[in-house]
Amino acid sequence: MEDKSFLNKKYFIDEEVYNCPFCNRRNVIYKRRFMGEFDWSEYKTCYIYTAVCSSCKKISMHLSFESDIFEHVDIDSKIFYSRPTSFFVMDKRIPTIIRELVTEADGCLKMNFLTGASACMRKAIYEFTIIEEAKGEDYETKIKFLKSKHQSVDSTLFDILVAIKDMTSDKIHEQSWDEWDSDNLNLIIETLKTILHEIYVLPKKKEEKLREVQQLREKVQKKKSKAS
Repeated sequence: MEDKSFLNKKYFIDEEVYNCPFCNRRNVIYKRRFMGEFDWSEYKTCYIYTAVCSSCKKISMHLSFESDIFEHVDIDSKIFYSRPTSFFVMDKRIPTIIRELVTEADGCLKMNFLTGASACMRKAIYEFTIIEEAKGEDYETKIKFLKSKHQSVDSTLFDILVAIKDMTSDKIHEQSWDEWDSDNLNLIIETLKTILHEIYVLPKKKEEKLREVQQLREKVQKKKSKAS
């Protein structure tokens, strides 16, 4: 059977079905609307589209330089900016300040604003170390501390963060960010997202699932008590 799991990472699967960035439902029907156009520059026109989720009814917005993006097989490739900027909205259980910075970095990367994306990710990682009370005199030591603190998270993810070059809080000049090209930024963003999900989201989901099981168990026990 052909592996089509890559479709779960796309915004639009086809002209009728997409992955909703709000309710996180996969393969849900959406209604598309053409909202208008404006002059991006003297010689280029930008087109505005929206998609309405049939499940949660929330609306996402998309910009493209194509006059009809839904005629293409790969719709995502014709969109240069979407709001929400990432395929999914980051879970609210992730600290707000980190969530907002990563989301902004995602948007900057989508627009190819590498300086802005780099600054946001540096700030997000430092806020992460502060919230987690990482101990150490320098960046590398702090990340290694978090690696030992959160042993349930794949250590490779922290190793990727450790390997980031020039990660100092006083680097504010674009010339200092030579290594932060789009590929590196994408790697750093996805790595931090995964770490955040493992630390702040998965444990809560496990707790919720355990509570559900416990409630079902109590329900069965009550029935048995009544029957006896």
